[in-house]
Amino acid sequence: MSKNEPSDVLVWLDRGPYSYINLAVIESLSRLDKFDFFGIVATDQDIDFFNNQKIIPFKEITYYPDCYINKSSYDIEYLKKFEKDYGLNLWLDVYGERFFHEHRTNFHKFTKSEILVIVENTIKFFSEMLKRINPKFIIMQTAGENIANVLLFKIAQKLNIKILMINPIHIHNRIVVSDNLTSQEISNKFKEIIQNFDDDLIEYDPDYIKDKTLAETVKVQHTFNFDDASTKQKISHYINRLQNNPESIYQNMGKSKSKMFKAKILTNTETKKRKEFLDKFSLFEIEDKRFLYFPLHTEPEAKILTTSPFFSNQLAVIENIARSLPVDYILYVKEHPGQGLKIWRSIEYYKKILDLPNVKLIHPTVNAQDLISKCSCVISISGSTGFEALFHKKPVILFSDEYYDCLSMVTKVNDLTHLPHLISKTLTSFKFNNKEFNALIMSNNLKSISFPYFQIMKDALTISLLQTKNKNYKITEKEFKNFYTFYKKDFDILGNEFMKKL
Repeated sequence: MSKNEPSDVLVWLDRGPYSYINLAVIESLSRLDKFDFFGIVATDQDIDFFNNQKIIPFKEITYYPDCYINKSSYDIEYLKKFEKDYGLNLWLDVYGERFFHEHRTNFHKFTKSEILVIVENTIKFFSEMLKRINPKFIIMQTAGENIANVLLFKIAQKLNIKILMINPIHIHNRIVVSDNLTSQEISNKFKEIIQNFDDDLIEYDPDYIKDKTLAETVKVQHTFNFDDASTKQKISHYINRLQNNPESIYQNMGKSKSKMFKAKILTNTETKKRKEFLDKFSLFEIEDKRFLYFPLHTEPEAKILTTSPFFSNQLAVIENIARSLPVDYILYVKEHPGQGLKIWRSIEYYKKILDLPNVKLIHPTVNAQDLISKCSCVISISGSTGFEALFHKKPVILFSDEYYDCLSMVTKVNDLTHLPHLISKTLTSFKFNNKEFNALIMSNNLKSISFPYFQIMKDALTISLLQTKNKNYKITEKEFKNFYTFYKKDFDILGNEFMKKL
């Protein structure tokens, strides 16, 4: 990059921790080269901070929700043309938005018109901004958290603008700075390495992964939970929330102080009931010798809503697996330990799993590594469990794209009618290929970096909550500087990784 002309960079400063993580990223980048930063802020609470902070002199700060607030009509011809020109299916993206779909409709059920007003104005906002600024690249979190960042990602792709995202991979505290949703840099490197791979083979066993698994990530995520706060802290937190009117963004539609207070009481009661049901009716022991293991994803989850939209109904996936099993096999379905942070699933959901005659519901506290080691096959929509299964030399069946699906030990489901045959073939003809696995681990190490992403996210969330509570940019700026100083070595490494991608 030229040291004379600054490059324009667009930064998506989304809700919660992402805005402060991305601010730290560009703080590191600003020390490495000359950039002009343009910021898009997603919440009103952050506008005051970003307009007044002295950390990064943004060339422009824009408040994204202004594009759709108080708008009431949409142009179907414009949306049809956009779909055609960009080769997209907008309803596919709409159904991936948790606030439009089944997961977050407690306060408001969105109509078709309300959805399309938001979508059309979001498209116009991003299209006009990208064409006006024409940034060298965009910094954002992995697309999928909301309809806005999905559309920003897809529009930028169409306009051939580079997008850079922090993608956590399937080893705890390792990430890839990526321009795609599934960290295909690793599988691309694998395809390059495997052609001439002649290194001495290492026997990677479960001990290699035992302290680097998803379980370690979940432990950090559980520390995000406000339930560990004292009663006094909780009361103060909720009083503060109820004293402020919800911001006029679509995520808050239908919310009022009274509804929020009532919902909190009902949520606490329902969470307790659901956990009691799980404790009573799910299994704590592994009872069978011949079983497939299906790990439930937390819901809502951007990963399955974005990268595997046609398999995001996990209950339907479970039923189809159950239909496809050989007669002497059982399917073990384990609840995700992180689902407790999202009030568990409904009792009706668990009952539907329990009603399937060849399916058993496994308690979230059961050790996942024990399940992997004793199962005949891991079958999963996507995620870390399939990757971990390879250390146990177990076959894997996936319903979605993953960077490790380049291995011959991993089977992809592209057509549900083929599922019985794929399961049968996997169970009878699986062979572990250690050469391929060594090449994958090498590719993983070469293309990812060590970075305490979830601990950083937790601390960035604390800054966001501080700004929400105090609305004082000076206090927030002070806390951010402490945060950046504490993680400076990590962000320096990350900044260098971003620069490599340019």
